[in-house]
Amino acid sequence: MPIDTHPRRSLLSEPLLKARSITKSYAGVQALKGASLELLRGEVHALVGENGAGKSTLTKVITGAITADSGTLEVCGQQVARNDPSISRSLGIAAVYQQPSLFPHLTVAENIALALEGDGSSWTVDWKSRYARAKELIERVGASIDPRRPAGSLTMAEQQIVEIAKMLGAKARIFLMDEPTALLTDREVDNLFQLIGRLRDEGAGILYISHRLEEILSIADRITVLRDGEVIACRDAAEVDRSELIHLMVGRSIRSIFPKREVPIGDIALEVRNLRNGSVGLKDISFSVRRGEIFGLAGLVGSGRTELARTLFGLTPSDSTILLGGKPTRIGSPTEAIRRGIGYVPEDRRQHGVILEMGVAFNISLANLQSVSKWGLINRDKEDDLAKLYVDEMRIKTASVSGVAGTLSGGNQQKVALARWMAIHPRIMILDEPTQGVDVGSKSEIHDLVMQMAERGVAILLISSELPEILGMSDRIGVMHAGRMMGILSRQAATQSSIMTMAFGHACSGV
Repeated sequence: MPIDTHPRRSLLSEPLLKARSITKSYAGVQALKGASLELLRGEVHALVGENGAGKSTLTKVITGAITADSGTLEVCGQQVARNDPSISRSLGIAAVYQQPSLFPHLTVAENIALALEGDGSSWTVDWKSRYARAKELIERVGASIDPRRPAGSLTMAEQQIVEIAKMLGAKARIFLMDEPTALLTDREVDNLFQLIGRLRDEGAGILYISHRLEEILSIADRITVLRDGEVIACRDAAEVDRSELIHLMVGRSIRSIFPKREVPIGDIALEVRNLRNGSVGLKDISFSVRRGEIFGLAGLVGSGRTELARTLFGLTPSDSTILLGGKPTRIGSPTEAIRRGIGYVPEDRRQHGVILEMGVAFNISLANLQSVSKWGLINRDKEDDLAKLYVDEMRIKTASVSGVAGTLSGGNQQKVALARWMAIHPRIMILDEPTQGVDVGSKSEIHDLVMQMAERGVAILLISSELPEILGMSDRIGVMHAGRMMGILSRQAATQSSIMTMAFGHACSGV
């Protein structure tokens, strides 16, 4: 349940943090251009902007990870003459990232103790007091976690709770949260929001960074927008909507984020009849996707959408037969899927979509090695030429095609993942959460690339948890629940309400 979003003026009066006219340049590129921000006591203050807007640079200045070229920083009315991570922590500033930094082989109590007992004043350990202190801090944030549990056994949400408990023990008053919900389930997000509400009620200030605009509008009291290193606006969350936020962030309207164009719909490219896969819980699924059509697939987490994608790509093969171009086919492996002209951009970009340690050219050619090799040997010139073609066509921002993919922004990494499959000239493209974790500008560019594929006659299966994306990009929408296809809605009949009704397991008409 979202926390109360209305600013409480009686509490929103005393500044905890002031950043004034902060500038920072890297190798001649100005990351921050006189950016200013004020965080008040008892406030959730969202910081939004595209990748490269300066959000991370500003937060690193605040935490002391980097030094600003100019500008001032004040904490509780006192100017910070010099800052570094240890000084920042002593001032009550704490950062919570999407990947917590706990030691997995140590217990919860030991991880908390590392932050609170670092003076080395005693050679003995009072284990009873240590466990009691950890239990008290965890209960303070409204959770129940055994302090004796190894940190590596915790869920991502539980690890974040331990991180916050650790920071409360260190008397943190200012919390910087950078994409904290990126790896959480809906229920875990709800629990985190309740915890943030408790921190706010206790007078803490929370600087909250996320690409999820609905989340921002739900949780924030105020919103500061960064664009190209400058603060464009600071607004009360209750006085701004998603469309205006997007316009402020990227300088263009929401229509450009979902550039849906009319495309001639061709013959059926993929047909699924009563598909079953007991190993992953899929039951009697039937649907079809035509050439040039974007078939959206909606549903709650755990509904079976990703399992269906993996089955169609041969990662979790089933005994069911599908029809490709009207011909019965059984896909038993990814190799067979690729040979049949099926591409697949998976949900987890960093684990399965892009090999971060390898170059851009390697990543793009990976699914199409036969076009750049002979007698088992890769022709590097051909590989580079192939990569350059897609880097130019898809406007991938990289210094060179030999650059390491892990150094690119999230949006550009996702473009590399798309380029890999576009290079095989697919007839069918399966896109699982293709814009997850990327900024609004990159979303717009990825959506445009999806439209270009549709215009070339590619049949597209688009899986997304973002209802605006599903509604904005799809020609038809199938909704899944508990491994079943609950129904298929036409673009005209689909609404957020009808999709959610079906996602919770209730029938809804409108094919």
